[in-house]
Amino acid sequence: MIRFADDQETDGIFDLLSSVDSIFKEGGSLEKVLEFEYRPEQHEMANAMVRSLSDNRHLLFEAGTGVGKSLAYLIPSVLFAMTTKRPCVVATNTISLQEQLLNKDIPSARTLFETVPELYNFQGFRCALLVGRANYLCTNRLRRALNGQGELFEGKQRRELERIAKWASSKAVEGIRQELSPLPMGAVWDAVSADSSLCSSKKCKPESCFYRRARSEVEESNLVIVNHSLLFSLMGAGFGPPDDKGGVMFSDDFIVFDEAHEMPEVAGDHLGIAISSWALEMSVRRIYNPKKRKGLIHRVGRAIDFEAVENADLAIADFFQYLHVKTLGKKDRIRLLEKGSLPMEIFPPLSRLCRCLIELGELIDDESLKIEVKDQARRMQGYLNGLSEILELKDENSVYWLERTGKQNQIIHLRSAPLEIAPVLKEQLFNRDVPVFMTSATLTRKGSAHAFRSTVGVDDFEEGIVNSPFDYESNLQIKVISDCPDPMSSNRIPYLDFMVEMLHSCASSIEGGTLVLFTNYSDLRYCYQNLMPRWQKLGRSVYAQGEGLSRSELRQKMIEEQDVLLLGAESFWKGFDAKGPCLSQVIITRLPFENPSHPVLEAKSELLVKEGKSSFMELTLPSAVIRFRQGMGRLIRSKNDVGELIIMDSRILKKGYGKDFIREFPKKDYDIISSSELMPNLSEDFKST
Repeated sequence: MIRFADDQETDGIFDLLSSVDSIFKEGGSLEKVLEFEYRPEQHEMANAMVRSLSDNRHLLFEAGTGVGKSLAYLIPSVLFAMTTKRPCVVATNTISLQEQLLNKDIPSARTLFETVPELYNFQGFRCALLVGRANYLCTNRLRRALNGQGELFEGKQRRELERIAKWASSKAVEGIRQELSPLPMGAVWDAVSADSSLCSSKKCKPESCFYRRARSEVEESNLVIVNHSLLFSLMGAGFGPPDDKGGVMFSDDFIVFDEAHEMPEVAGDHLGIAISSWALEMSVRRIYNPKKRKGLIHRVGRAIDFEAVENADLAIADFFQYLHVKTLGKKDRIRLLEKGSLPMEIFPPLSRLCRCLIELGELIDDESLKIEVKDQARRMQGYLNGLSEILELKDENSVYWLERTGKQNQIIHLRSAPLEIAPVLKEQLFNRDVPVFMTSATLTRKGSAHAFRSTVGVDDFEEGIVNSPFDYESNLQIKVISDCPDPMSSNRIPYLDFMVEMLHSCASSIEGGTLVLFTNYSDLRYCYQNLMPRWQKLGRSVYAQGEGLSRSELRQKMIEEQDVLLLGAESFWKGFDAKGPCLSQVIITRLPFENPSHPVLEAKSELLVKEGKSSFMELTLPSAVIRFRQGMGRLIRSKNDVGELIIMDSRILKKGYGKDFIREFPKKDYDIISSSELMPNLSEDFKST
């Protein structure tokens, strides 16, 4: 039994376990009202959620594909949140899952509450989506920009500003940049977004400011949807209730992590430091651009300020050019191991600029402009602090590195990440008096969540596992090719040509669509370029990640055309969901081992070696097995789905570790076949090659 808060309109006592049981049981209200099929696995998960909330204990729960885990945690969470007046924060890793929650699962829960008399008091639960404040438009800053008080916009930028203004006055719903198509220019959006002290509760009101309206809705909500990145970013920035208050984001809240298998990687990314050449260059040019003679301080700056900006701009260009040519050279990523190994000449010009901005901020009469200038001073000080930590390798428990990205490979990033996130998450998440619920289809290995638990730092927790209710024995066929060339061979062309022939033969022989999963973009691009003309002759489409269409657009193409060949890497191994015959075949080209030379993986491997452990067995193999499970999970996405899974990496049969992957097959039976069975017309000369 749970007692309601005093102002709750009810008779005072609510039996959460009994209510949830009556919803999810066979013949229960979920089945009767929403006509959802009874799933014992979902029922078990919902009851485990209730026990976790009632006992204020953490819960790890692995639920296979098709369990319906979203409703299994949403319904108990909403009932508990309203009963106890404790907000629930649901964190997802993908936009697609957020959209599913907002557009499908939450409306379903509301319909249920509206229909069942005993749950009628819960129908009015409030839900809000929160994204980072830099994604919201601030109408106060927009008005200043239009009036020319903040920054001088001309030509293309002025037209972009007017487009944003027109959207804001007529079409904007949430007021976030993702609603604009095409997305707004970065430099213009930066001048009108809510990521400024000018957008404050004193100056902006919910009635006129999108961000303040979103914050107001969040503060009044029972259920708040965020993504992992935002939650960990806020956590790393110290956002949240005071230490003497329970809660992570809000006082006395509780947290649900869906797609929880992503927690370690996302937490590592956002609890470290990230400084890019592009961000630093744009920050300085936003203050003042000497070439265009415009910027934040163009009307109020002194000669000393303009000189400081110009010197900082030159120092930044020289610094990153040195990293590009001298430090990285022909490499795209290197780990930093020695203090002071990078040039320090960037610090004096940036420090002088920071001091000038602080002084200028005190001299300006325009209160709004004063706030903007002080913001830029704080941002510049943040860059100085980050650069200092990275160049001096100040934290012995962190890994530091440089990497190069971008379409032209011209953007340099200075990065750091905690070597172990467990101590950080233990202190900032699990040791607070807040139940944390973590769920995913891939949290365990060999039936145990021990490895995941150790990685994230949770000690005292309940654990649950339910398998997928889908009939894999009848609906899934698994083929393992026994004689594929070794993907680790130094002679890449024969291997890639073999792969092209194999993919063409397998994908063109079935009705429906095929998703091919790669572990690197170079293989993907080679296959795409060589398959495209052949598929055009067949009158069918072949698409590839990184070739002009977004992931959601590629998914839509697959659904619309029903028989496409789609080549994907990285994010396509997880979270990509296309039901029905449009996805009838998944081909895994290689076992998904991570690149052992990545600085974080390299540093963790060194620690394991020092402890006398095998980094392959402790780190590389478990990570690959989890990703392999995620890749296989792309195929059967509903009860009626049927499909074919093809494994092209023969190491799964020939290496001792292969059994770890085979153990994760969704069914016991699989076929071992030779390439000649799939490609009977392939010449003997090519096969021998």
